[in-house]
Amino acid sequence: MILVVCANPALDRLLVLPELGLDGVNRTSRVEVTVAGKGINVARALQTMGLESHLFLFLGGENGNKVARGLSQECLPFDAWPTLGETRLTTIIHEEKIHRHTVINESGPIVPFESSLDLIHSIEKQLKPDDFLILSGSLPRGVRRDLYSVLIHIAHQKKAYSVLDSSGIPFSLALKSIPFLVKPNVKEAEEALGFAILSLGDKIKAVACFQKIKIPLVILSDGPNGLVVGYHDEVFIVKADNTLRGGGYAIGSGDTLVGGVVAQLSQQVDVKDAIIFGTACGLANTFCSGAGVFNLDMAHQFMEHIFIENYYSSKRR
Repeated sequence: MILVVCANPALDRLLVLPELGLDGVNRTSRVEVTVAGKGINVARALQTMGLESHLFLFLGGENGNKVARGLSQECLPFDAWPTLGETRLTTIIHEEKIHRHTVINESGPIVPFESSLDLIHSIEKQLKPDDFLILSGSLPRGVRRDLYSVLIHIAHQKKAYSVLDSSGIPFSLALKSIPFLVKPNVKEAEEALGFAILSLGDKIKAVACFQKIKIPLVILSDGPNGLVVGYHDEVFIVKADNTLRGGGYAIGSGDTLVGGVVAQLSQQVDVKDAIIFGTACGLANTFCSGAGVFNLDMAHQFMEHIFIENYYSSKRR
C-alpha cells in the first residue's frame, strides 16, 4: 500500500493568458479550478499508473469541502481532519507566449493539535511492513515542525519505506530521521545544506552530503537540466536526449516524478529503471495543464529518450 500525507492541500486556480501585463488589465483565455497540493498530485499520478494510494490531509471551510468533493469525484481515497479556517487557495498564472508560471500560495489555515495527533495515530495504525509512506509538501500553521520526522520514525518501526519531498525546517528536521528517499530540488537542497549549487560538481557534492547521513536514495532535481541521483555508494546523472523537449506546464511534474519512482519501486523494479520511468512521467506532465495529470503512453514513449549519462562512485571520491 502507498500512504500519502498532504498536510497542506489547496484549491488550485489556474489563470491562462497570453502574457501578463503589469499595472494594467489582463483577460484570461481559460480558467481551471482543481484540487491540489503536492501529495494530491502524487496520488493522482499513481492512479494514472493503475496504483491505489490513500491520502491523509487537513481540510477546513468551504474550500475544504470542495477539496473533499473533488477527491471523491476522482476516486482518490482519503482521511481528513479539521482545521481552524479555510483550506488555502493557490493562484497560478500561466503565460502562453513565454511559457512562464507565477504561483501565489496562501499560508493556509491553522491546524489544531488534536488533528495532528489523530493523523499520526491513523498512520501508525494503517502502515504495514514494505508499505511506502510519502511525505509531500509544506506544513500548515499549528502543525509541529517535526511531524515528518515523527512519521519517518514510525515508518522505521513498521519496516516501511518513507519518501520525503518537502522544504525548509520540516525537511531539515526530517533528514535527521533518515528517510529512505529524498527528492529536493536545487533550491531546497541549498537551504538544507547551506551552500550554493551552481555546477554539476556542486550537485554531486550535494548528493554526497545526503549520502553521508545514510539516506539510501537521493534524487536532486534541476528542472530541464535533469537529475543527479545517489543510490547507496553510487551517483549518476539522468537526462533526456536532445530530441526531447518539455511542454509548457511545469506545475506538478516533480510530484509526478515521485509517483512514478515509488510506483516502480513498490513493484520491485530496479532503481535505475524506476528513475527513468519517473523522469518520463514528470516530463509527460509538462504537456498537461493539470498537476499530476499525464498521458501514460506518452511517458512510455519518452523512456526511450531518457538515459543515465555518467556514473560516479562515492567510495572513490
